[in-house]
Amino acid sequence: MENQNESSNISTVSLVKCQTYDNSNIEPAIEKALKLIGGIESYVKPGDHVLLKINLLTGDVPEKAVTTHPEIVRAMIHQVKAAGGIPQVGDCSGYEGAANRKKYFAACRSSGIQQVCDEEGTEILHLNAESIDAKNASGRMFKSFILSKQVLQTDVLISLPKLKTHGLTLFTGGVKNNFGCVTGLNKAKMHLRAQDPESFSQMLVDLLGIVRPALTVMDAVIGMEGNGPSNGTPRKVNAILASIDPVALDAVACTMIGLDPFIIPSTRLAHEQGLGVGDISRIHVLGEDIKDMQIENFKLPSGTASFFRARGLMRFVRSMLLAKPELVKERCKKCWICIEHCPSGALSKEEDYPFFDHKKCIRCYCCQELCPSNAIELKTPFLGRFVK
Repeated sequence: MENQNESSNISTVSLVKCQTYDNSNIEPAIEKALKLIGGIESYVKPGDHVLLKINLLTGDVPEKAVTTHPEIVRAMIHQVKAAGGIPQVGDCSGYEGAANRKKYFAACRSSGIQQVCDEEGTEILHLNAESIDAKNASGRMFKSFILSKQVLQTDVLISLPKLKTHGLTLFTGGVKNNFGCVTGLNKAKMHLRAQDPESFSQMLVDLLGIVRPALTVMDAVIGMEGNGPSNGTPRKVNAILASIDPVALDAVACTMIGLDPFIIPSTRLAHEQGLGVGDISRIHVLGEDIKDMQIENFKLPSGTASFFRARGLMRFVRSMLLAKPELVKERCKKCWICIEHCPSGALSKEEDYPFFDHKKCIRCYCCQELCPSNAIELKTPFLGRFVK
């Protein structure tokens, strides 16, 4: 079923209320969200291998709202099987870093994903295991990406993002979830090439030109506010969203939490470049009335750089405005994940603790995003607080 009218530039997003992760709530909510846009059989045919691309940023337990909830995954497995498809589950987890099967499956276990897949007889794919160089000649800035071979070779790709805030991009949802198709430390290389919110978001839009999920289903039952995407606070949003257009889906999710969709650079850029619809007036929302689903006072990242869009600004000015990552020593577990994942080499060991060289720091906030013990905080300089 076609849910986007290209000639009139209209997209459709289903919005369904779901207040808990209990199976009695999740299963009917997922089924209703999909039926509103044609049903799972419109996207999955008998015999199709279907990759359910989750958000497995870390190995945190489901209650922390960092990853796609395992019960969302279970419900989607049931939907795929009902259509005669063969479901598989996977992600290129940021926690894993370079391809590391042991770390990856440890995260699958601790997040509850492994248990659900075992119970449902569903294979978990190690997406970091094999890469392929994918080209996008029409990309504005990035014309090639090192992506998971399994992502590109699956019959049907279904994205299962989590609604969360993000220190660099302000919001992470359907479009940002595609970044989890970039393998291993190639993510760090992308951060080096795209050091500000605008260029990083253009990278995401160029990636969307290659990785286009057949369907995006968002876990917004409990989202994350504050210092997301891993160290924020769980917040009830009570919703499931679904669409073939991840840009429109993100626009509806942002509207629900009180954000103008075009404040999010990836939404604005994708809309401008014809890769989705970000204008909420051109999106048909089916199911719940979006006005009835509004969330008030949804907290944004304390050190967000999302307002900082101008390209080519001098590093000095950036350092005066943008939040700096700082170590909270009493929380540090000395796991060294922050050092392993720093794309600019701004972190090193000093006196047996991570040490920041802020002259090298590119403000990608990977360290804060991936720290499992919330030991890195974003501190905005005085001038940045004043300007903001």
